[in-house]
Amino acid sequence: MNPWLMTLVMLVAWGAFALQITIKLGALTKMAPENRLNEIGRRIGRLFKIGFGQQKLIGRSRERGSGIMHAFIFWGALLVGVREFTLMGEGFVNGFQEYLPLLGSDYLLGYVYIMVYNITEVVVLAMILVALFRRIVPKPDRLELNWEGIYVLLFIGSIMFTDLLFDAARLNLVEYYGHHLHFFKSSAYGSEWEWAPFSVLLAYVLIGLGEGANAFFYYFGFWGHVASMFIFVNLLIHTKQFHEMTALPNVFFGSLDYPHSIAPLADLEDESAWDEGRIGISKLEHLTWKQGLDLFSCTECGRCHDVCPTFITDKPLTLKRFNQSLLYHLRNEEATLFRTGSTAEDKTLVGEIIRPETLWACTTCRACEEVCPVSIEHVPRILGLRQNQTMMEEAYPPEMAATFKGLERNFNPWGVGFDQRADWAEGLNITLMSDTKAEEIDVLMWVGCAGSYDSRNQKIARATATLYQKAGVKFAMLGTEEKCTGDLARRSGNEMLFQILAGENVETLNKYNIKKIVTACPHCLNTIKNEYPQLGGEYEVLHHSQFIEKLVEEGRLPIGSNLKDTITFHDPCYLGRYNQEYEAPRNLLNKSGNEPVREMKRHGTESFCCGGGGARMWMEETIGSRINETRTEEAVSTGASTVATGCPFCMTMISDGIAAKGRRESMQVKDLAELVLEAVEGN
Repeated sequence: MNPWLMTLVMLVAWGAFALQITIKLGALTKMAPENRLNEIGRRIGRLFKIGFGQQKLIGRSRERGSGIMHAFIFWGALLVGVREFTLMGEGFVNGFQEYLPLLGSDYLLGYVYIMVYNITEVVVLAMILVALFRRIVPKPDRLELNWEGIYVLLFIGSIMFTDLLFDAARLNLVEYYGHHLHFFKSSAYGSEWEWAPFSVLLAYVLIGLGEGANAFFYYFGFWGHVASMFIFVNLLIHTKQFHEMTALPNVFFGSLDYPHSIAPLADLEDESAWDEGRIGISKLEHLTWKQGLDLFSCTECGRCHDVCPTFITDKPLTLKRFNQSLLYHLRNEEATLFRTGSTAEDKTLVGEIIRPETLWACTTCRACEEVCPVSIEHVPRILGLRQNQTMMEEAYPPEMAATFKGLERNFNPWGVGFDQRADWAEGLNITLMSDTKAEEIDVLMWVGCAGSYDSRNQKIARATATLYQKAGVKFAMLGTEEKCTGDLARRSGNEMLFQILAGENVETLNKYNIKKIVTACPHCLNTIKNEYPQLGGEYEVLHHSQFIEKLVEEGRLPIGSNLKDTITFHDPCYLGRYNQEYEAPRNLLNKSGNEPVREMKRHGTESFCCGGGGARMWMEETIGSRINETRTEEAVSTGASTVATGCPFCMTMISDGIAAKGRRESMQVKDLAELVLEAVEGN
């Protein structure tokens, strides 16, 4: 090979690449800061599990076949990456591999390396053909048949094939025509012919073409490979394949304990933030650098299509296109952002890049984040955009105005008098915190707005309190001192209202020195447990299913398998995907019923949202079909007589779905606490 030509090619190719990557990474540095360098050891473990191990692709039962296909392409690309080093070196020094430590012909590892990359290239080629077939023939709905997806696969295929062609022609030139090109001399481990099975097969095909043809394929294979690789590397920066460079870093920088990062509290006292529109997200530079990296890392695989309740029910939100819209805007603005630190003043994200109805469709269920193979965190970005719309533009769904007013005046979304918050407990003789001390109780019962004011959920609150009393639990409630946790205010972008409500609750809880809280509402659980620490509220918070399960295990609640109901369980998103609790509810139901829980098609981590999260409980659903009715159809298909829930929002949404489907006579909805109470009382 010509080392001067190789030097020129590498300088041009890597120079162009360096310029482009500098602009992209430079644009990220101009975005908002975020600390993602804590607990490096755990991050490395996450990288190997989700990144190198491809857990999100091969660990899911749905579409596992396509996940395995992609995983083989990914693993193959990593293995062949070492081959790129040795092959490029051949452009400078004939027999480059022979001079490398441990990879020369005197070492077994050198021959193993030849065999591994040779087999790997063929496996990757086979997977490329499978991927092309899927895109062109079956055409899964979540995949778009576009030229970019095709030529990316063709480029990868050409990289693999040209290397096989180069090796096969080289073997022939050395073995049959006496050319001095041999990388390896024969050794105790045999010859190279014995370790490169697929190159040998191809060599047998080429040998009949003669010396001239093999010499041509030798040079064509090498320079074709080099050209394919360098063109591909420089093209992929501007395509979705850029994720090949950003996906592993994105996984490494992903959130650790909580499913996604919690945005820092907005400084509502900062007048300059109000003047400059920096409350929430309205421009690219308001995104954090990790959120920008998320956009670059989107593979456009469409897995979020398959699980998003809004997309499935024909609403405008699709996270793939949401990402695409922001990514195209970022690509157009990245040079300006890199140069000046800001983007065009006349471009706002909501309205010009993202449609408002798209933004407000999200239920924040996190199904998209759960399936994303590269750990993109969609929900924080959506909440940031909503925050700017609500706080800066006062542009939110009109029905939220009454909800906000109810929260402001009476500290609950229905606007019912705050003095009626404890009326649900009449006759139960529940102690108020104002009449006791923290050291005299085991737990604080956090009732929540639904348990306090909604007639159906009041029954659940009474059942829960009755169970605690039967178990001899020393508990109390705040009564009229309890206020809405602010969950729906934060999810709808009203950060000021959230901070007011949450701040007052934290002040009350800290005043009584509360340490342990139990609630039947996963939204209250999530907010108090994961978001109140931002305001100085550090508490142990349990869902009532977790606490009741512990009471049963301790023998304080004698439970028997005497329920006649056939039960299916609906996993609340904020209990499951947000707080990783799937087993406690099922353990209770299986101990209470006379047969195991009948699982819906989508359950556990793959559960389908009821449609009430993300403040959607208080918004009208006017586009497409109703999410709760779609979920109800899944429940009906199990043949169960009872849908068990562990969330007041789910209770309301599934109950409405059953009514809409005309199933009131054959199916009912009950909370876990109600079912356990029936099992205890019937024992």
